[in-house]
Amino acid sequence: MAAAASSSSFSSSVLSPPPLPEGDGHAAPNWVLLDILGYMGDHHRNANFAHSKTSTGELIQVSFHTARPPQVSHFCVHCPDLGPAGFVVPPKVISADSDLILFQVSVCPQVRFNPRYCDYFLYRAHPRNPSLHLLPHPYPNSFNDEEVALLSFSDGYAVAALTRNYQNLTPNKEFNLYLYRSSKAQEGWTSKVVSVAEPMRDKVLPVYCAPYHETSKVIILGRGELGMVGWVDLWRGILVCNVLEEDPALLDLPLPLPVDGNRRFYHKCSPHIIRDITANLLKDSIKYIEVENPQKNVVSPDYPLDSSADQKQHRAPRTAWKATTWSRPIPIDPSKGWHLDYTYDVAHITIDPLHCEQLPRLRDTDDNPSKPTLPAQLIGFPTLSMDDDVLYLMFIAYHTGQDVVISIDMRKNTLQGFANLVPGKDFTFMRSCTSEISKYLSKDEGTREASETSLLQEKTSLLRITAPSEISQ
Repeated sequence: MAAAASSSSFSSSVLSPPPLPEGDGHAAPNWVLLDILGYMGDHHRNANFAHSKTSTGELIQVSFHTARPPQVSHFCVHCPDLGPAGFVVPPKVISADSDLILFQVSVCPQVRFNPRYCDYFLYRAHPRNPSLHLLPHPYPNSFNDEEVALLSFSDGYAVAALTRNYQNLTPNKEFNLYLYRSSKAQEGWTSKVVSVAEPMRDKVLPVYCAPYHETSKVIILGRGELGMVGWVDLWRGILVCNVLEEDPALLDLPLPLPVDGNRRFYHKCSPHIIRDITANLLKDSIKYIEVENPQKNVVSPDYPLDSSADQKQHRAPRTAWKATTWSRPIPIDPSKGWHLDYTYDVAHITIDPLHCEQLPRLRDTDDNPSKPTLPAQLIGFPTLSMDDDVLYLMFIAYHTGQDVVISIDMRKNTLQGFANLVPGKDFTFMRSCTSEISKYLSKDEGTREASETSLLQEKTSLLRITAPSEISQ
């Protein structure tokens, strides 16, 4: 058994959230890049503050702090009676949709990394009345964090998870679908077996000695009320399912074939290094990207990534990179394939002179020394915007060792902006997710100093005698 964590178990990068830029005077962004690992402590409480109780009766508080991409937004969780020492691991965002965030908190010091001993909380953003609710625990059902989908409805929500059915003789094409619906809370978590109606991906690109599907990411296809979820294997394809149907089936949508320069990486490293997919709700389309480094490894599949400085030198290629994007419309029409949108490389991306002084390690083009271009030292980990044709990528400024996020306008082939990541935190392998929560938060993210103290004291006293609306089973 692991001993209880102490505050010294966590670095300052987990206990002290970074300052975010002040509002730029524009409307709130349509979406944000959100750090999935939360900070612990009573930091910068703002108008988006909400509270509830853990399954053990402890008061828990959460607040979200957002900024326009490429800045990375974050959230803070605080248990006044426990402090950081009461957390086994940092709080973690599991899924997001529209105005909802599903996150996990583990405050049981006896067991580390066991989902059975975690609490799952649902945060609903609102400009005046944000809320936080404890969900019924899914145990004995078991699934991975990346297999969970969250769907927001006007009158409630649903949480769905899709896992491989290991008890069947043909586990590759049969799956367990777990579902919890707030409108049918009395039913708790339900489970049913679903199968792939017409397996397609092996016809496009057969893979041997690998499972038919391993979920890397979940996307919501259209608004949550439609119930359409895409469980994405970034190496192979998407399993689409209407989780609200009485007798759901899985539709198999293979991804485009790997680009030539990446074929040797296929199923040999994390797909997040070179691929991403998103549902662009403003354009009613699925957008998919693959980043290619044609001569050297983007990240060596045989060399593990971590945040130590002596290993960062192994995470970058030595040559230029390029990227290709595809799209297909929502609703899904299986008879229509992927449409090739853009193909471009680093040599063709130009930089606004305003960024030249600030962005480290810019290089000049050979034929025009006065025209800086992006460095070739790319880590990768592409992230697509949820509402326009902007791509976000990571690279290292080697003279400082600082990880940087850059944003590229794919239509104009220009650098749109950049932001430094928090020193000491490793943002590789899905350390951030995309969320529309910023559209639903209070426009005033300042603290509610004067009136909140008495209001919080009143709510705290009520919490000690009143059970939350949803209790973990």
